[in-house]
Amino acid sequence: MVELGILPEDEPVELLHGALTEVSAKTPGHEAVKMRLHRWLAPAVVDGRCDLRLESPLVVPDRTSLPEPDIAVIERDDAIAHPRTALLVIEVAVSSLKTDTRVKPALYAAAGVGELWVVDVPAQRLEVFAVPGPGGYADHTVMTPPSLLTPRFVPVGPLDLATLLAGLPAGDPPP
Repeated sequence: MVELGILPEDEPVELLHGALTEVSAKTPGHEAVKMRLHRWLAPAVVDGRCDLRLESPLVVPDRTSLPEPDIAVIERDDAIAHPRTALLVIEVAVSSLKTDTRVKPALYAAAGVGELWVVDVPAQRLEVFAVPGPGGYADHTVMTPPSLLTPRFVPVGPLDLATLLAGLPAGDPPP
């Protein structure tokens, strides 16, 4: 739609099940969590083992959807194409929790995304979806501080959930 001039390139929407879904505003809390996650994931990128995609499309089997996760960690790839899967997808939810936990998991599981993490900023917790299959993810766990989390497929050290969420108020208001 952007190529055809129907939507401007910076329009804050993503395609989910054939509907243009408005992307939530990027609050200071949302951006702080993304920055902290980026720093934590940097060693895997510097090592050259992985690439990070930030708010970039991920091609999923459902041809009516083109989600744009906050962070997608993919195997190193110099191809000029959107990835079709990821080792880890992370969504940061301030006001998008329902979409991030009820709509997107099935899309990511169908694409074979190894793990989906949803950081629920207002609730100060992280939901882990793992073991993808045709019917969705087989495992779903909710983690709260002071948990340490280590992704199954990304070569980085553990993430300290308390550090990730430090200083973020529950219910992070829009900017």
